[in-house]
Amino acid sequence: MAPDERTSLSPLLSKQRILICVGAGGVGKTTIAASYAVKAARSGRRVVCLTIDPAKRLADSLGVTPDQNGATPKDITHMLGSDRVPSGRLSIGMLDPKETFARLVRLKASSPEAAARILNNKLYRYVSGSLSGMQEYMALEQLAAIRSDPEVELIVLDTPPTANAIDFFTAPRRMTEALDGRLVRVMRRAYSSGPARVGLGIWGRWTATVLRILKRFTGTELLNEMMGFIDALSDLFGSFSDRAQAIEKVLHGDEVAFCLITAPDKATLRETREFRDRLASLGLTVDAIIFNRAHWPRAGDPPDHLDAVLRQEIVRINEHWNKSHDSETPLVERVKKAWDGQEIVIRVPILPSGVTRLAALDHLGHYL
Repeated sequence: MAPDERTSLSPLLSKQRILICVGAGGVGKTTIAASYAVKAARSGRRVVCLTIDPAKRLADSLGVTPDQNGATPKDITHMLGSDRVPSGRLSIGMLDPKETFARLVRLKASSPEAAARILNNKLYRYVSGSLSGMQEYMALEQLAAIRSDPEVELIVLDTPPTANAIDFFTAPRRMTEALDGRLVRVMRRAYSSGPARVGLGIWGRWTATVLRILKRFTGTELLNEMMGFIDALSDLFGSFSDRAQAIEKVLHGDEVAFCLITAPDKATLRETREFRDRLASLGLTVDAIIFNRAHWPRAGDPPDHLDAVLRQEIVRINEHWNKSHDSETPLVERVKKAWDGQEIVIRVPILPSGVTRLAALDHLGHYL
C-alpha cells in the first residue's frame, strides 16, 4: 500500500530541514529515525542522522561502533549500495555527551592550555556526565553545529530516551540556571571581589554568608576549583543564557519538524497525549504522529491453492493479527479525532523478524 500525502513524511520534509523524533522510551524512535534517514538518502538528499545509543543489531546494520560519536558523523553511504543512492549521502553519529563536551571545549578554547584547564578540573567529570540536562544540551549543541554546514540537506535527530522526554527541550534553560543563573553570577562577582566588597545590602550580606559556609564545608581549594571552573566555562562559551536562546530559536524555527512516535496501546497513548500537551506549553507543535509496531494493514485470506495445513496455519496467524488490528484501529481514530487533525498520521507495522538489516530499514521506510 503506497502512502498518500497525509500518511507520508515526504511532503513535510521537502520544506523542513530538521526532523526531530520524540516520544516515550521503548517505542522505536531510533529505528524510525534511522529508517527515514536511509529513505531520504536513497531519494538523493545529503543526510546526517544523530542517534542515541542504538541497539546492537541496529548499530551493526548501520556500521556504527561504540566509539563513534555525534561530533564526527561517519559516512556510511557505501553501505546503501552506490547503485541505489545516485546523488544522496548518509552520515550517522552516536551522540556521546561527554565526548561532545570535550570536543566543544577543545574547539572553542583559545589554546590547548586553556582547554586543559577545563578538562583537568576536578568538577569536569561531574558537569560533563552527571549535571542535569547535560546530555540533552550537548545533543542540541551538536544539532546546531551540524545545521551550520550548508552541505547538509536534512538532519534526523533521535532524542534521548529519558524518563521525562520533555527534559530534552528544557535542557538549555536548565543549563543556564545551573551555570549562568543569577545566583551563580552574583556569587562569582562576590568571590572575585572578596566577601567584604559585595555590598552591605541584604542580598550582598546573604551572598557573603553563603560563600563563608561553602568554604567551611568544602574547603578553600574545592571552592577555588568550583569558581575557577565556572569562570573558565563562561569565558569559553560566553553567556549560557545567550547560547540557550540561540538553540531554542532553532527549535522554534520553521525549518524544524517534530515527529511524535508512539505505540497503539492505551497506556502509551495516554503518555503520548500528555507529552504532546507539554510540548504545546513550550510552543512546540507536533507535525506527524507515527504509530509504530502496529498490526496494520488488515490481513486478507490466503490463496486457495496453498497446501491445506499451511493454509490453515496462515488463517490462524491472520486471525490473531486482525484481532489486534481491530482493537488498535479505534485507538488510532480516537487520537486523530481528539487532536486538531493537522498532523500527518502514519501506521508502521511490526516486523516479525525485527530490524536487523538495512533491508528491514528500507521496508519501514516505505511506510514513512
